Amino acid sequence: MAEELLGRFPAVRTSDCDEAQVAMAATFLPLRLRMLERPGPGGVDMRLNSLRVADVTVAYARFGRAVEVTTAEAENYHVDLPVSGSARFRTGRLESVEGTPRRAAVFMPGQSTAIDWSGGCGQFCLMLPRALLQQELEAMLNRPLVKPLVFAEAMDVSTDMGRSWLDMLWLVERQAGYAHGLLDHPLAAAHVAQALAAGLLLAQPHNYTDALAGPRRPAAPQAVRQAVDLIHANPEHPWTTASLARRVSVSARSLQDGFARSYGVPPSVYLRSVRLDRARAELQAADPCTTTVARVAGKWGFLYLSRFAADYRKKFGENPSATLRSA
Repeated sequence: MAEELLGRFPAVRTSDCDEAQVAMAATFLPLRLRMLERPGPGGVDMRLNSLRVADVTVAYARFGRAVEVTTAEAENYHVDLPVSGSARFRTGRLESVEGTPRRAAVFMPGQSTAIDWSGGCGQFCLMLPRALLQQELEAMLNRPLVKPLVFAEAMDVSTDMGRSWLDMLWLVERQAGYAHGLLDHPLAAAHVAQALAAGLLLAQPHNYTDALAGPRRPAAPQAVRQAVDLIHANPEHPWTTASLARRVSVSARSLQDGFARSYGVPPSVYLRSVRLDRARAELQAADPCTTTVARVAGKWGFLYLSRFAADYRKKFGENPSATLRSA
């Protein structure tokens, strides 16, 4: 039965609208909730089951009465798929999506959403970190992203690829029923989260779909591979395109062209992406009592703290200070 989805992980059972709002906000993001019909004896009759699969939040939410949910701007990617009933999703000026068991809605970071949730509608609600999807897509493309990842809003889960991704979601639901299952092992859970991210990137159209479907880029020339090795070995070094070119014995123009063909970005953009990854790893492992964002940024070659924070937020979906605080 739909009511039993993720039943081993109850977050809240409530008839109170305010309590339901607090529980949904704590699980996903800040939001407001109001009833769209006169409450019956059971109020909103809301249940929420939720678990974390590595960094991915997988939840099941159901309202017995019709409600409207209005969210703040999202920091992560969200996918909502009705299992029973239907819901209407409206994001900014985009056309609304009628969510059904055959059609999910996908929301991007930086967008707020209004959801008309019909009475009796139960939904799978997923929250995938921006950094996870970006890192998975960069691995698939073998290059850093130049623009933010933007999905189409409506997802058809009745296609072959859509059903394949949905199978992964139902795998999570089945494994969640075991007292000692796959999801209890951190390494296995991380692989499942990665599979959910990769499956979404392959199943749902987005602004990099053509790049994924196109021919693979040819192997990087030796000089480019040597430059990449230098960057990864010492990303804190004050590399320039000219200095990298001298080290690998080619012209700066030749190195620029090689990076463009192999990775789709200039050496400077590739270097900045590697530095951001290193800075994030250090912030995650640091003691917030003895480490500052400015010190970490300076160590990895970022001279302007405001530019570092903006690039960091664009790539990872949070401020570097937030990463440090959660270390």
